[in-house]
Amino acid sequence: MDPAGIEIREIKKQFGSLEVLKGINLTINPGEFVCLLGPSGCGKSTLLRILAGLEQQTQGELIIGGRNVSSVPPKARDIAMVFQSFALYPHLTVSANIAAPLVMSRLSFLERQPIFGWISPRAKQIRRVILEDVQRVAHQLQIDGLLNRKPSQLSGGQKQRVAIGRAIVRHPRLFLMDEPLSNLDAGLRAQMRGELVELQRRLGITTIFVTHDQTEAMSMADRIVVMMEGRVMQVGSPLDVFNDPHHVQVARFIGTPAINLLPAFGARDSRVNCLGRELAVKCDVTAGESISIGIRPENVRINSSPISQVGPVWSAITERVETLGHETLVFLTVDCAERTPIVARLTAEAHSKLDRPLDGRVQVSFDALDAKFFDASGARKGLVHPRETETDNQAKRVAGVRK
Repeated sequence: MDPAGIEIREIKKQFGSLEVLKGINLTINPGEFVCLLGPSGCGKSTLLRILAGLEQQTQGELIIGGRNVSSVPPKARDIAMVFQSFALYPHLTVSANIAAPLVMSRLSFLERQPIFGWISPRAKQIRRVILEDVQRVAHQLQIDGLLNRKPSQLSGGQKQRVAIGRAIVRHPRLFLMDEPLSNLDAGLRAQMRGELVELQRRLGITTIFVTHDQTEAMSMADRIVVMMEGRVMQVGSPLDVFNDPHHVQVARFIGTPAINLLPAFGARDSRVNCLGRELAVKCDVTAGESISIGIRPENVRINSSPISQVGPVWSAITERVETLGHETLVFLTVDCAERTPIVARLTAEAHSKLDRPLDGRVQVSFDALDAKFFDASGARKGLVHPRETETDNQAKRVAGVRK
C-alpha cells in the first residue's frame, strides 16, 4: 500500500483552560521520516495521539492520504503506533504478539475462539497466512529465533523489535513512534536508531517519530519539527535547523553543548558591539538596541588554535576542561564587566597544540560571520552585509581614480 501524506491544519487542543496545542500547521510528504522534537510538555506527544485518533482535537482538521479523518476512529485510519512502554502482551509468545493485529482484523469473533478456529478450514488458512507474515517480519527484524519466547524472556532491544514488528506486520500507511528508544541503554539506542532508519527506508512508510533527544532527531529524520510551548517553532532538515535557527529557543535547544549566547547592542551605522568590541559585520539593528549573539562552541577559537583568528579578541579565564578523547570542551569566563561564560569545543589536534598558561588566562575570538543574531524577543536578525575592510575601501578608491 502506498504511504500516506499528512496535512495538519490549525490543530488546537485544550484540556479545560489549559491550551496544549496552539494552532499547529504542518505538511508531511508520503514516505517521509519526520521527527517531532521538543522539551517535555511542548505538546509533541499530544499531537501524535491526535494523529492516532487517541485524542480528539479541540479545533482544526487532520488530512491523511487526502482523506479528512478528523472524526474517524483509530481503527479506520490505517496507522500503526509504537509506544515508549512497548505494550507487549505478557502471556503471549513473540509470534502471537506480532500476529495480534492480524488476528483481530482478519478473523471473526468465532474464528478467534479455540474450538471453532481448529475446525474451520477458513480460519486455518488465514492463520497459515498470518504465520507466514509473522515469519517474514521476524526475519526482517532478526528475531526469527525468538518467536516462541515470551516478553519476560527478552532483553530491552528484543522487546523493542517485537513492538516494531507488531506495528509493521499490518503494512500501515502511517507509522507513529512515541519515544520508542528512551527505555534502552545508550549503546543499544544508537544501534536501534540505525536499524529503524534502514527499516523505514526499505519499507517506505511515512513515519512520525516523537523525541526530546536531539541526537535521535538529527541522526534519523528527513525533516525536524521543533516544537515549543504548543507551537511549531521551525521545520527543516537537521542541518538547516542546526545552522540556521529562526529563534533563540531553537538555537539553544539544538546542539550539545548549547550555543553560547553573548550580550550585545547596536552601535552606529548598523554595527554591533559585543562585550566591548565592535564586530566586523553590519546587522539589521538600531543604535542602542539590545540583542544576543549566538556562537556555536566549535566556532570559538582559543589563543594558539590552528585556525587563524578573525575579528576581535577577548581575554578569558579557563574555568575547567573536559577531555572526551576525540574532542575537548573548554569552559571559560570572558574577563569583562559582564563576566560572561563561554564554551569552546576543540578537536583533539587543536587541543594538543593549545598553550596551557599557568594562570589559566587565554585569548578567545570568533568569526562574526559564524554568529547568529537575535533580538530581545528571540527572533533571528539578519546581516546587512559584512563590513568593508580598509583594504577593500582602498581598492575601491584606486579603482575610482583609474576610471
